[in-house]
Amino acid sequence: MTTGLLQNQTWDVGRTAGLCSACSMTLTPGTTCWAALVELPKSGGSANTADANKDKPISPWQRLDFCQACWSAGKRPAPPLDMFSFWKTITPEPEKKRRIFVDDSVLMDLFNRLVDRTDMTDIRFRFVLALLLMRKKLLKYEGIETLPTDMAERFKELTPQPELWKMFPRQSDFSVMVVNPHLTPEQISQVSEQLSTILAEEV
Repeated sequence: MTTGLLQNQTWDVGRTAGLCSACSMTLTPGTTCWAALVELPKSGGSANTADANKDKPISPWQRLDFCQACWSAGKRPAPPLDMFSFWKTITPEPEKKRRIFVDDSVLMDLFNRLVDRTDMTDIRFRFVLALLLMRKKLLKYEGIETLPTDMAERFKELTPQPELWKMFPRQSDFSVMVVNPHLTPEQISQVSEQLSTILAEEV
């Protein structure tokens, strides 16, 4: 397994963008705000073709921040933006370079929401999330399962063939399946860097 390729086992939220995405008001340090992870519309291509996606950008996700007033008034990401996850936080003092940790439930929610995605970019994201959750002891690796026929057909052009990892969430008797697309260390670094840009200072 390649969990050692992730050098940091924490997932931190970096500093807010500083402006409310709804009203453009400056977010005052020390006040409550909300961060939302949104997925921008994908352009062109087949979402189900692995080889067509293997060299495309990782995933068009973006973090948006909202003041408490706008969030409470329901001014939140709307179509064509797809709000994937969100969390409540405090706008940090700029000079303190404060870090605020994302709750584990946010990470698990993001991981679970990717379960039915077939785009290779999302598969890569979910695999790197699985490595992170393993380091945080939120997921336990159990073994390798046989790829279903439809999945094996979709990945037939890839070498080596992806594996299907069987994993168990902490304090759960129900297993989850994770596609291991055999990313190179460079690809894992690329995914981690883009995830860090959205949610953290480093992953």
